Amino acid sequence: MKYLALAFFAAIVGMVSSQGQTQWQVAFTNGTVCIIAQLDADLSVMYTKNDSSMGNATVNLPETATVDTANSKCGSTTDPAVLVLVFGPNYLRHEFTLKDKTYSVSRVEASFLHDATLFPDSQQAGMNVTYTGVPSDPVFQSTSDMAYKCNSGEFSQLNGTIWNVTYSNVKVQPFGVVNDTFSQENECAADQATTTVMTTSMNATTGMTTAMNSTTVMTTITTMMPTTVMPPAGDWTFADANGTCLNMTFSAKFSIKYWMTTNKENTSEVNLPKEASPTSSTCNSTDANFTLTFFDDWSLSMIFNRKDNQTKNSYTTTNYTLTYVMDDHFLNPVLAGQKIMVFSENTGIEADNGKYYKCDSTVKVKADNATTNFSEMELQPFAQDAKNNGTRGGSFTECPADSEISNIVPIAVGCALAGLVIIVLIAYLIGRSRSSRQGYQSV
Repeated sequence: MKYLALAFFAAIVGMVSSQGQTQWQVAFTNGTVCIIAQLDADLSVMYTKNDSSMGNATVNLPETATVDTANSKCGSTTDPAVLVLVFGPNYLRHEFTLKDKTYSVSRVEASFLHDATLFPDSQQAGMNVTYTGVPSDPVFQSTSDMAYKCNSGEFSQLNGTIWNVTYSNVKVQPFGVVNDTFSQENECAADQATTTVMTTSMNATTGMTTAMNSTTVMTTITTMMPTTVMPPAGDWTFADANGTCLNMTFSAKFSIKYWMTTNKENTSEVNLPKEASPTSSTCNSTDANFTLTFFDDWSLSMIFNRKDNQTKNSYTTTNYTLTYVMDDHFLNPVLAGQKIMVFSENTGIEADNGKYYKCDSTVKVKADNATTNFSEMELQPFAQDAKNNGTRGGSFTECPADSEISNIVPIAVGCALAGLVIIVLIAYLIGRSRSSRQGYQSV
């Protein structure tokens, strides 16, 4: 009944800093805090572009978000607790319900301004679009006298929508707050992975170790994924009126996350075929657009920009774009038949002018919901200016991952030689010591 009695008061709200992470609070008019929350949230939203293809926007909840004083409120056994966080023209709203002394998130709502930065080329440009949803699985579930805590990533699909939220570093308590602070923590299952460690003591007389007691140590387990099996590498060249300007070799596999009609998230892995066509590419003295077309309306595009001045004498990728169609490569997709374009401005590919870029290690490029794994890369986007007359060869710029591997070999050899020298020196000293003893004994 205490929740019901207090809920009639208007809420006041605030934001404080907690160990480097923003903490948001909602309180009654008497100053008593009723909701405490600190969390990181990444929101992924599908939207329609002007050409009717689908885009994917990623919105991060900033630490500078503030509590909406007009729409946040304390909850009760009959009314939900509401926390609304505002950042710029956008907001993120959570409703928490309490039933049988257990609370959880019952509804999530967000509103985003479709601007050119977050939602490029949107059909709803300049409009605030509201998204709502109910979590498919319990989110932030705990008993009302405890705070919910989960440092691990926690993905929440929102039923009936094409948007979702990934939470991390979460600590919330929407009910049962005492003395304006978090209560005892109820950790999520992902944070409760444990390992048992035996503490031992040394018996000074026998030199034997004896197990004294057993303690449980809380750990976070990182799952090592199996090595991705890459398809055979393709080899492509492109020439314009001035001759060959693009020489490209690499292997690529696309890992694309999508929603199924069964309200489940799935991942489809698609190999780039060696037969992909580079005929849509273009090049000039400062920019090169390498584009491969394949399947039915799929394409991969990398744009290279070259700098040749006193501060920089190299070329980099300024844009990576993957366009794909929700076709038979996907099992029961919600957006069947839709064309989707994702892009990234940061691939980490950079090489000196006049050289080609080489990387045998796997390079991962993430663009929204799609991750492209590249391997066996040999890229020469400005081949027309290379000293080998448009053919790949000569010197190259090695990627950082390959450089690290190359450095390991001489380091390992040096360590082995140093160890061998130490062993020989120890053996020599032991042998000399024994010879000295035998000489004294003979005397």
